[in-house]
Amino acid sequence: MANNEIRNQQKDFVKHYLALRKKNATQAAINAGYSEKTASSQASQLLKNPKVLEYLKSEEEALTQALWDEFTFDALEARKVLYEVMSDPMSKDSDRLAAAKDLLDRAGFKSADKVEYSGKDGEPVTFKIEL
Repeated sequence: MANNEIRNQQKDFVKHYLALRKKNATQAAINAGYSEKTASSQASQLLKNPKVLEYLKSEEEALTQALWDEFTFDALEARKVLYEVMSDPMSKDSDRLAAAKDLLDRAGFKSADKVEYSGKDGEPVTFKIEL
């Protein structure tokens, strides 16, 4: 084993630790095959080991990238479906309008929310603006 590699059991610990959302290192150690008696101390040592921490960081980055890739693909698919609905003359007008609004919203062109202000007992509020 090269000097910068970690053991398979340590890799298993990282895999289980991430699967448990980094909330239970002791259980991750048990799941990785460490003794229940020493799992807590083993987990503590593993989380201080620079090589394990480096591997943990690289696995987190790989998971993040995989999720990003999946979300990007899903967003492109959603956009494609919305375009199809919006462009289909056989679609109901309400569906076409909803698809168009959704596309604009996703592109950052959401319409402003309407806000009404009223004073005491529902009376109108007057704003005085000096320039």
